[in-house]
Amino acid sequence: MNFLAVTAIYVVVGGLGVGIFLWGKPDGNSLFDRLYRVICVHLPGALKKALEKCCGKRAPKALDAAWVYVCYTSNPLVQIFYLIIVVGGFMAFVHYGFPHVPSRLVSSFHKYTGFGVFVTCLTVWWWACRSDPGTVTMDNVDELCEIYEWDEQIFSAGDCKTCNQLKPGRSKHCSLCNFCVVRFDHHCIWINNCVGIGNHRWFLGFLFWHLVLCLYGAGMGTVLIYEITMKKDLFSAVFVDPVTKERHQASYGIILQYMFATEGALLFVTMLCTVMGLVLCGFFMWHLNLVRIGTTTNELSKWNYLRWCLKQEEGGKDRLKELSNMYNKGLIANFREVFFPIDVHALPGRRRDDVPIEPAHKASSDSGKQKSRKGKKKD
Repeated sequence: MNFLAVTAIYVVVGGLGVGIFLWGKPDGNSLFDRLYRVICVHLPGALKKALEKCCGKRAPKALDAAWVYVCYTSNPLVQIFYLIIVVGGFMAFVHYGFPHVPSRLVSSFHKYTGFGVFVTCLTVWWWACRSDPGTVTMDNVDELCEIYEWDEQIFSAGDCKTCNQLKPGRSKHCSLCNFCVVRFDHHCIWINNCVGIGNHRWFLGFLFWHLVLCLYGAGMGTVLIYEITMKKDLFSAVFVDPVTKERHQASYGIILQYMFATEGALLFVTMLCTVMGLVLCGFFMWHLNLVRIGTTTNELSKWNYLRWCLKQEEGGKDRLKELSNMYNKGLIANFREVFFPIDVHALPGRRRDDVPIEPAHKASSDSGKQKSRKGKKKD
């Protein structure tokens, strides 16, 4: 099987995998829906039946327990995978790319700047992992409810059933971390942590510096590969087929096959950096846009669901025009909120345990009434 056929297979399989992840649903008749059912429903079912026949009834239970641990509990497996990919990729570039540095187009200082970007990536990633995302506690919940009011559209006054305390607006309970997070965005498996008001800037820094690392590697690798082809004068070379002994003039396909045979690791790392750089660029810009419009990933999902519900109701389309995002304070204020956030554990005010304790349902009801009265006075 030639190089182009193998590349085409990888592209098709990878594209189908991305399509299944993004658009596959348990129900539906599209190609991605059917592939989703085959891979995520039928294959696991067949595997569990086969394990039960071969290893007994405990084997399927062990498989279910492993699946729950990997997908539904906070664990460091993805962080370990991240370190293997990032550190392994950088070491591969050092081993196969740095021997060609310095060269006519790449000076030796790129070894040091590349290492600096690599260390910065790991440092920012570590801070994103270790930083508190902004935990709602009994000590700060009252002040947070004043700062993040309920908009009565996607957030309303109510208690967290798990934490047994009032939930401020824009907050959400994370089942993996097992606490409520202020201005919750999402739970990121790469940092094994929630992204909230306390570490949103570190998450954005994590995306940005890995984008820089990937584009740096892609650019430097491309220049080195170009220099190798020029140094060996591959565009003017004649290649001989080792099987048929036929002589072929250089073409892009033949040169690419030759480079994979002689500089395969460098070419692979460069292509990986290019693809991941494009993905990270899109992801980073998407998150910046969410900051720009004053919303989060969690809130965007809530807005979409609310709009869908209103479209199903009679007269709901007219109510769609009345929806407004009160959390959008303008471009500068939105970015200031993320990059210069409040410290949720250093808010001035009294502690919750300094006031008489009320039943949860009464506290949430009274707080909701107070917010409603404030809203009426403002109007």
